[in-house]
Amino acid sequence: MVLVLFSCLALLYLANYETQSSLREGIKIKLERESNFAMENIDRFIYERLNDISTFAKDGVISKGTVGKDASTANQINERLTLFSRSNPLYLNLSYFDTSRVRITDTDTTAYILIGQKHNLDKYWTRIGKEEVVLDISFSDESKNAPVIHFASKVHNQKGDYIGVIVSQVLVSKLNELFKSIVEDESQKNRKLGVALLDSLGNILYSNELKNNTLQEKYPEIDVLNTYIKKQIKQQRWLPNYFESKEKVFFYIKENGYEAYRGQEWTLVMSLPREVAYKNAEELRTRLFFISIPILLVSTFLALFFGQYFAYPIVALTDAVEELEKGNLNLNLTVQKEFGNHKHDEIGTLWSHFVSMANKLRFKVLEQDDLNHELIDINEQFKVKIEEVQIKSEEIQSQNEKMRIQRIDLESAMKEIEKKNKNITSSINYAERIQSAILPDREYIRSLFPQSFVLFKPRDIVSGDFYWFRKMISAEGDEIIAVAAVDCTGHGVPGALMSVIGDTLMYQVIVVERTYEPDQILRKVNNGVKKILKQEDVHHHHNKHDGMDMALCMINKTKMTIKYVGAHRPLWYFSQNNFQEIDGDRITVGGISKKKQELHAHQLDIHKGDTFYIFSDGYADQFGGYRDMSARKYSPSRLRKLLADVQAHDMQTQHFILDNEFELWKGNESQLDDVMVIGIRF
Repeated sequence: MVLVLFSCLALLYLANYETQSSLREGIKIKLERESNFAMENIDRFIYERLNDISTFAKDGVISKGTVGKDASTANQINERLTLFSRSNPLYLNLSYFDTSRVRITDTDTTAYILIGQKHNLDKYWTRIGKEEVVLDISFSDESKNAPVIHFASKVHNQKGDYIGVIVSQVLVSKLNELFKSIVEDESQKNRKLGVALLDSLGNILYSNELKNNTLQEKYPEIDVLNTYIKKQIKQQRWLPNYFESKEKVFFYIKENGYEAYRGQEWTLVMSLPREVAYKNAEELRTRLFFISIPILLVSTFLALFFGQYFAYPIVALTDAVEELEKGNLNLNLTVQKEFGNHKHDEIGTLWSHFVSMANKLRFKVLEQDDLNHELIDINEQFKVKIEEVQIKSEEIQSQNEKMRIQRIDLESAMKEIEKKNKNITSSINYAERIQSAILPDREYIRSLFPQSFVLFKPRDIVSGDFYWFRKMISAEGDEIIAVAAVDCTGHGVPGALMSVIGDTLMYQVIVVERTYEPDQILRKVNNGVKKILKQEDVHHHHNKHDGMDMALCMINKTKMTIKYVGAHRPLWYFSQNNFQEIDGDRITVGGISKKKQELHAHQLDIHKGDTFYIFSDGYADQFGGYRDMSARKYSPSRLRKLLADVQAHDMQTQHFILDNEFELWKGNESQLDDVMVIGIRF
């Protein structure tokens, strides 16, 4: 009975301990994942703003300054800053100062009273003399005393002389968007999750609990936080850390930086009240306590009942076994009274079998005596055989030793291969992060085209296909959006490297050089690829076929027109349920060709409800088939019919159908190439 009670208590204790440990660990993992995600978004947000201000400073109009023979006027600089501001509504305003800190122009009309005034030597001005690009967080008169992030960059002319400073302002409240998915999560509200972003001195930059204290006071638990931070001073990389106070559970993480941006020593802190964090664990402990009471009572009753019912017959059987063990083979075995109630159950059956076994044992002992004499003779024969076996065993051991040495060598080689494979995979995974950062964000695409989708399925971790979206404002004030589907030579790492070259060249030609005609863009990109890969150099003939196929559309949303040019990639569209196709020119961007290559631009008017598609060849070239069908390519005609069948659906449903159709067709076949399909409905 004691054993039964002890076992029950032990099992209840282990169940309580393991379940509560699992709940606590789940809370830690949840906070760690959310803090990692939020801090990475912050670092990327700052990096993109610093990159923007550096790009603005290199603009051809701004880099001329306002002093000199070919200098720009203040109105010209203001027009260019206004153009930048319209293309990115994130910025509160953009300002241009000369080297004496005098404000030359400002995109904020309410700040015109400050034009011509000299800025105080404080904030970012104390660092701009020594650094090219800086940021600063402070209260600003232009923002009506709201906390603002200033991004400042030096401006150099073509000779490299320092001629001015360009400054952008972003409200600190814009950081709220980075925490929106966490703070506005209904489940997080119920948990009373606290989120706070602190600067290097512990001042509050953001808090969903102390919303009116930005830059006004330090974080209430800053002393406790600093105590834990000091324990990791010697570490080279900050990791999320967990600690508890009397009232709350905390997770904090320092900035890791993003790309060239190394961070400002900011700290992200996430907290939960202890009673909320461990509420489920406490409720579980209470339920287990009340469950354990009836279990213990039932266990005690069963232990007493079965002990009384089975113990006495077992004792009698044990006594008989002990007598038999002592060698008393003449023991008189009868059906004792203890077995009267067990005549037809297992214990009674066990006693009957025991009596039968004891009787048989008497005869077996007599037989065994005769067999022992025979065994003596057999043993002598075995000795001879054993000696022969020992000789064979020694030979086998020698072979085993050789095999062991070979196995050790093989294991060493396998470990080396695994190490190299792990390093290669880690490098490719990191490359995938870089490529993902280059590709446009899906939310950005939806902001440009609410009815659109991008089906993107790399064959390997990284892809040779990439898509390109960018909104610009023309000199006439028209809103122009560049959309491109690009298929680079190869796939995997080689294709991904080509995609980085293509993305960089398109940014240079379209954004920096402000080229909006699609045929001119492809010519410039074509020349850029040849120049970067040195394809016209006889010493680099091995890469003369490297390049990319491209479908490029320049969409004028103001005039509702689209200009298209293609390099081996067509434009498909449905207008009033009628399918139309424009073939791309039979040329490749990059590479050396003996034939003269010509580009033909096509212009179309856009009507409401028109749907346009551009894509790489990966979808149509995929091998597979439906049930009881031999493997074959999907083919462009089958893709055209599929697109015609889904025209009645919205673009998100079309994305789902195309993705499901591709996986169904592919089946158990391997994916042959990167897959990309872009669809836009107006």
